[in-house]
Amino acid sequence: MSLLRRHLRPYRRDILLGFGCLLITNALALTVPWLLKRVTDALRQGTTMRTVAGLAGAIATISLLLAAIRTASRLLILGASRRVVYDIRNELFAHLQSLPASFYATRRTGEIMSRAVNDLQLIRSLCGPGILNILNIVVLYSIGLTMMALIDPRLTLLAVLPYPLMLYGVFRVSRVIHERSNATQDQLAAISNKAQENLSGVAVVKAFVREDEEIAAFGELSNEYRRLSLRLARSRGLIVTLMGGLGGLSTIIVLWLGTRHIIDGRLTLGGLVAEMSYLALLTGPTIMMGWVLGVFQRGLGALQRVEAILAERSDLPGDRVAGDGPPPAGAVSLRGLTFAYAGADRPALRDIRLEVPAGSVVGVVGRVGAGKSTLVRLLAGIHPIAPGMIILGGRDLTTIPTAQLRARLGYVPQETFLFSRSVAENIALGRPGVERADIERVAALAQLTGDLPDLPQGLDSLVGERGVTLSGGQRQRVALARALLMDPALLILDDALSSVDAETEEAILKGLRGFLRDRTTFVIAHRVSTLLDADLVVALNDGRVAEAGRPADLLAAGGAFAAMVRRQQIERELEIL
Repeated sequence: MSLLRRHLRPYRRDILLGFGCLLITNALALTVPWLLKRVTDALRQGTTMRTVAGLAGAIATISLLLAAIRTASRLLILGASRRVVYDIRNELFAHLQSLPASFYATRRTGEIMSRAVNDLQLIRSLCGPGILNILNIVVLYSIGLTMMALIDPRLTLLAVLPYPLMLYGVFRVSRVIHERSNATQDQLAAISNKAQENLSGVAVVKAFVREDEEIAAFGELSNEYRRLSLRLARSRGLIVTLMGGLGGLSTIIVLWLGTRHIIDGRLTLGGLVAEMSYLALLTGPTIMMGWVLGVFQRGLGALQRVEAILAERSDLPGDRVAGDGPPPAGAVSLRGLTFAYAGADRPALRDIRLEVPAGSVVGVVGRVGAGKSTLVRLLAGIHPIAPGMIILGGRDLTTIPTAQLRARLGYVPQETFLFSRSVAENIALGRPGVERADIERVAALAQLTGDLPDLPQGLDSLVGERGVTLSGGQRQRVALARALLMDPALLILDDALSSVDAETEEAILKGLRGFLRDRTTFVIAHRVSTLLDADLVVALNDGRVAEAGRPADLLAAGGAFAAMVRRQQIERELEIL
């Protein structure tokens, strides 16, 4: 609730004004039955048409004022609710941007989308119609019962006798509604996740002819959501039925006992008309109470889920470091680097020790699962590490603000992600507004220039969702150009050229020699022969350094690196044959 209070505070003026309009609205609405009482009693006493016309005119005037002020109250309160959710949505999105990779590794995308869309809609219903109706119910009951008691206290007391039973039933059913609402929203999150996965991976689904299976799986999720939704609807319908039934019982009590009081001379016909009118005004809010409680149950559940995400904090030490300081230089020192993923039974890296001078090109090789990608991801500050394990330019990585580190870092991961924008916009992602000539320069370094004539509008061609209109090699080269444009002190290529042919890879690495001269570069390469010109090659095995040294020295030693080079040479010769 602290989140809601914090975001309601800036709009308390609108809410208070809306509440004031609501008070006036209900006061006017509750005046009408009193005027009807006077009209009815006046008619029985043989009053003139002028008096009746005056009272009718007063009722008409009140009705017009009622419509105008009610509209104002709704605009103020419902408008405030939309602005509150607007602020929460922006805060949630900004917070999601600040969370590290470890958060997204344990969360499904569809679940997060459900929180950001469906749950915020429920919060808006809570802040808008929920608050509006609960205030309306409180005011109507407070003033309406008072007015009824002024006419006939005993009749009023008997009319509200069913209400304690009503509240007890609502309390019991509302707990069931809360549980079923949470289950329904969780199932909706599962549906969102399934839809997101299939839309993102539609090419894979079609390639493996999985359409029927995926349709069936989605149908099962939808069927379960329908079952849970109907179960929730039955619970909500039970409240409405309970409210309506007990409200009808109150009407019968007033009609029966009121008639007796008229016969006994303790109540006028106008008084009975007024009592029935007040009770009719209370019947709507009474029935609405079930809906309001459902809104509150679902809204509070959604609020708890959103607050749970906002309570998540980054586990990266750099996110907790303030200040600027000098930018990290390119020299890298690994001092007993050890790292294990959460829940893993053994470390992914163990006691890695390396000294890499600034401007060096370091090749990292090893079998699948040896720890290559983990090593470079730690250098990029993607996962948390203990202090003193990685030193960049003489500064402990954990003391460098994450934003400052990333500003001087060029990182091209294995899986390239492109936004549904133009090629040029994807390249300039880290430096929006950069000169066109700089974009063309890094595109040439990434050997992308030769592909531009094949694109409809060259650099201005839209790449489609996730870069679907480009080949795998083109996507990797766009990502490489994007990293080069950052002018990084530390460049990391995590098997970033695996989708390009050997000749293009060699051309890219040769073209980058001048660019890399003053930068430290870590290259994970599928083709180890491309690392023969590196300053240092590190071979990993089972999370440890198996060997490290200059490529020529490692070839002469005949160890793991030499074996990889020989094996790939044989494979290339066999391909030629």
